[in-house]
Amino acid sequence: MRYNLICDWCGKPIKKYRINKHNFCSRQCLADFSNKSKNPNGYSQLKDFTNICAALTELNKRLNPTRMTAETRSKLRKAKLNKGNNTTYTKYYGKHEHRVVAERILGRTLRVGEIVHHRDGDKRNNNPENLVVFSSQSEHAKFHAEFRWFLQEIEKIGGDAE
Repeated sequence: MRYNLICDWCGKPIKKYRINKHNFCSRQCLADFSNKSKNPNGYSQLKDFTNICAALTELNKRLNPTRMTAETRSKLRKAKLNKGNNTTYTKYYGKHEHRVVAERILGRTLRVGEIVHHRDGDKRNNNPENLVVFSSQSEHAKFHAEFRWFLQEIEKIGGDAE
């Protein structure tokens, strides 16, 4: 059975056997409808791209269940470790390692806004004795200001600040 419809882009009458959410008389009308510059308010109605990354991850798990096991992830992680130029924080399964160590020390997850500070200034030294947790960025900045003042006072009296 053919249905009498109207093109969603140009408004021409069309006859189709199947009714879709959006119906078009030509591929050009479909292209224009889904073009952001030609249809800024309605182009996103054609497909819902929200959460597409999570949907693709789930699809991959379903279609390829033996691919990304914990063992495979661990092997891939070890292959990539220590390949950079050592200027950033080390990661532990995608999370900054110093934050993971601090969470283990505290016995809980870090709260929003809590800052983990390295006492010796070395971003890659995640020894528990080297880490201090501040409750906020302002508390962390205050510590740095006081520490800087302390170093300047030592230099004034002729001591070695290092």
